[in-house]
Amino acid sequence: MKIFITGATGYIGNKLALTLADRGNTIHALVRANATAGFLQHPNIIPFQGSLDDRLSIRKAIQGCEQVYHVAGFAKLWARDRNSFYETNVTGTVNVLAEALECGVKKVVYTSSCAVFGPSVKEPLCESDPRITAFCNDYDLSKYIAECRVKEYARSGLFVVIVNPSRVYGPGIPTRSNYITEMIKRCIRGKLVLLPNAKGILANYAFIDDVVEGHILAMQKGISGERYILGGENVSYHRVFSDIKNEIKNAKLIAIPQKILKALSWIEIIKNKCTGSEPAFTPSVIERFFRDAALSSKKAIIQLDYQITPFREGIQQTIINLKMNSHA
Repeated sequence: MKIFITGATGYIGNKLALTLADRGNTIHALVRANATAGFLQHPNIIPFQGSLDDRLSIRKAIQGCEQVYHVAGFAKLWARDRNSFYETNVTGTVNVLAEALECGVKKVVYTSSCAVFGPSVKEPLCESDPRITAFCNDYDLSKYIAECRVKEYARSGLFVVIVNPSRVYGPGIPTRSNYITEMIKRCIRGKLVLLPNAKGILANYAFIDDVVEGHILAMQKGISGERYILGGENVSYHRVFSDIKNEIKNAKLIAIPQKILKALSWIEIIKNKCTGSEPAFTPSVIERFFRDAALSSKKAIIQLDYQITPFREGIQQTIINLKMNSHA
């Protein structure tokens, strides 16, 4: 089967492309430049140079494909130009959906984010729960608007399913969204790792292999117009710290109080204003880390047969992979 994938040089998209290629499919991968296609060395993957703002390049790559996985996105919490979030995450998504509809694609899976749900309070959030806080950054808002456009296309007759990965970790391409793996790398090297002192805060962590398989299951079994949380275990920061320390005895993890992190984030903003350098983190990022983000994947488990790798097992697999491949 011919399958069109965006974001195949990113963390989730790359593993998804390689997995589908390994299963005998022909992958048409939209890439910005030939240099990035180095992540896609596989006889069943054909890179097509283009971008989400160029519908002609999308049309060339999508021709003859039965399925589309739209994984690409502007996955940062800061940008010099705020419009970048909306141009990529909203307009880019509409461009892919429009071409999929015109080219007669049978099914589309759109990769959103659990960031659209906001913080949890007493119980883990599910797909139907309303957001209880305002959007505090352009990434979250742009992904929410993109979901609204996806649902409009679903109502217009395009078969499109939404998946919402939580905080994904595990071996793969080093990116900002793969920060747990990057933290483990630093621990293995014996380097100092600074973390928020919020040991009781809950968050949801999904192993990369589960999320990739969840995308494929959503394509096979998902209901058009529906969304599915692709998550893992809800664990506290204390559990994250202790599991990593138990696996890496010399891990140097230091917890930093919220007030200090908040002050440092404003210093980063000031540096940005003075030098134009990208902030390492922003005040909104710090706020996010000090709010519960517990989630339920029950819907995906029941409807898609989605399976969850226990967090400790996922951390162990990540460490083994890093050491075996000498990436650490």
